[in-house]
Amino acid sequence: MEDILERQKKKKMNIWAIIVPILIFIALLGVAAYALRGLFTPADKTTTSSSDQPMKTSASNGYVEQKGEEAATGSMALEDDASTSEWVKVPSTVNLDKFTDLSTNGITIYRINNPEVLKTSTNLTDQRMKMADVIAKYPNALIMNASAFNMQTGQVTGFQINNGKLIQDWSPGTTVQYAFVINKDGSCKIYDSSTPAATVIQNGGQQSYDFGAAIIRDGKIQPSDGSVDWKIHIFIANDKKNNLYAILSDTNAGYDNIMKAVSNLNLENMLMLDSGGSSQLSVSGKIIVASQDDRAVPDYIVMK
Repeated sequence: MEDILERQKKKKMNIWAIIVPILIFIALLGVAAYALRGLFTPADKTTTSSSDQPMKTSASNGYVEQKGEEAATGSMALEDDASTSEWVKVPSTVNLDKFTDLSTNGITIYRINNPEVLKTSTNLTDQRMKMADVIAKYPNALIMNASAFNMQTGQVTGFQINNGKLIQDWSPGTTVQYAFVINKDGSCKIYDSSTPAATVIQNGGQQSYDFGAAIIRDGKIQPSDGSVDWKIHIFIANDKKNNLYAILSDTNAGYDNIMKAVSNLNLENMLMLDSGGSSQLSVSGKIIVASQDDRAVPDYIVMK
């Protein structure tokens, strides 16, 4: 009897000798899987990287949600075509050189004094042109790409006015949109989507350029919405004497460097236009900033 009990006891001990290592091994596998979980998470399930989506912050120059009232759309009928682009004189209160290079610290800045201004986009069809084509038409001008567009269709996007005719209205929604408007008398103003197109045109709106955020408006720096980051950006601006400015930032310039570069220009309005690979600038037939891929775009601002 004692032999039988002894054998049973030894059998139980042998079973536990097998079970305990197995349990320890399973526990170690669980710990390892937890520690390495981030390495095996599919990329499309992770949060968007900071290069694509600004981080929200309470800082005054951080990301601010630009939510507002419903866009004021439908105030007037759209025009299928604004006809041949017309020049608009933008008079300044001072007489200076036509084009002045004020570039500094990785920021390309040109001041344009008393120019005539032309907007190339006149309808919503594909009107893409390469910079070389525009230079051939206007060899003595400063030329910069302007409004954004759909890369597949070539259709210009955003709030679009040319020759005082509405080509495209504000997009429906509650996210605030902005446009840099040149009036018939040459004065400049930034409007947002709370103002109906009919009012903008009744106030003299002759040309509009649209893409991104208002950086400076009515002489006041606006809270940053995070869209001005470390990528290439372009801006259109005017100062208190109504000189126009074409501004392009290099990759990695960043918001603070851009704002420092324009801090002594007494700017009245500054709006971000289509940036990234579309960014390009020429002056008097010479390409100052080339598109990264020789990109053809449908909307240029031409100043002579």
